[in-house]
Amino acid sequence: MITETGCGRLQFDSIARGAGLLNISPDAVSQSDASPGEQRMQSTTKNATGHSPFPRYLIRHLGNMGDMVFLVPPALETIKRRHPNCHITLVTAWGFKSQKRKYLVGPKQTKWGPRNQSGFSIHLLMTNPNIDQLVHYHTSKLDLEGNTCQEDGQSFPTWSESYYQQQKDSGLYDGIFELDFGIGHEENPIKKMYQYMNMPEEDYSNYKVYLSPSDLDVASQIIKNYPRPRIVLLEGLEGKTTRGWDPSKVSQLESAIKAKYKVSPIYFGSKHVPNYKGAPLTLRQNIATLSLCDIAIGVMSGPLHFAASVGLPTITLFCDQPLHRAAPAYFLNQYIKDKGKHHRTILGPDCPPYEFLKSNHAPRCITPAEDKIQSYQDWQSPGNQSTKSCLAPISVNEVMQVLNQNM
Repeated sequence: MITETGCGRLQFDSIARGAGLLNISPDAVSQSDASPGEQRMQSTTKNATGHSPFPRYLIRHLGNMGDMVFLVPPALETIKRRHPNCHITLVTAWGFKSQKRKYLVGPKQTKWGPRNQSGFSIHLLMTNPNIDQLVHYHTSKLDLEGNTCQEDGQSFPTWSESYYQQQKDSGLYDGIFELDFGIGHEENPIKKMYQYMNMPEEDYSNYKVYLSPSDLDVASQIIKNYPRPRIVLLEGLEGKTTRGWDPSKVSQLESAIKAKYKVSPIYFGSKHVPNYKGAPLTLRQNIATLSLCDIAIGVMSGPLHFAASVGLPTITLFCDQPLHRAAPAYFLNQYIKDKGKHHRTILGPDCPPYEFLKSNHAPRCITPAEDKIQSYQDWQSPGNQSTKSCLAPISVNEVMQVLNQNM
């Protein structure tokens, strides 16, 4: 079933950085009983609908890479639209939470702080014009001078867990929003985010990555070597977990694209990062190459949202989830005037819902006979790739049909 959606309807087929630091002495910082992983939202005397002419907002989100593209930018843009004179301090991590053992044996200690995964949170948000102060969150380290966190030649202050708590308790903010919340299978992430921010009437969902002129310049130097049409296959499409397509069909799709359009598809992802002047592209530079392509094909993943966030039309292979859970077409088509640039969604066979990321249940879209030879272990080792989930049965012909319609 092929769908395209917009405006919440389903239609078939169709920074001054580091500035404005609050004057609170590090000596005054005290330890807090609050856990850094606690999922909650707290507001001070005012929230995002407050009456101060120059409100100050403190927002924290330490989440995954996709959230920095999909959730955070619409929230910041909405606050700035409602309060143009406000000041937003965004506190985020510099990658994923690290896990290390203090000794050779014993439990692992988890903490926020070290740079990893291309420093994605700081790196993706440092160019967002709606952030007035970007802060690096560290479990234990405090560095207001910005010597610890330096990204792309810029320095950012580092707040420890206890210093962050001191900021929350200072009374200097009109609203404090902690957006590290869980999302249920049937929930709309955008709507839940606005509920956490005391703006339940909002539904603005036009997410985007803000690219610098330098990002685009480097990307143009890379992508000029690829002939048109530039058809991108996004990382995750070939995945062997329940989230990916049937890997054998990816090679078949590549052959079909070559036969039809006389070009090879461009692979995008962490395994396919081009080099420029002897160094691999930064994450934003690599994302910028997508803005200069014609269409991308993928499954639910960070790369899919990267493509959609820079205006590249996408074809999403989708199943087991309501469209309002994460499909780009559902959230973005309403903002795209040119219907030829709309995002498309191909749905797999209908079946009872799967868990979004993980499931230890055998596939529910196959026959009992198929189940006997499936060799299913868990969501990461689902066995027979052609029947591992509702996504796998989508055919190459179906994908090519939608691709031909959009080219």
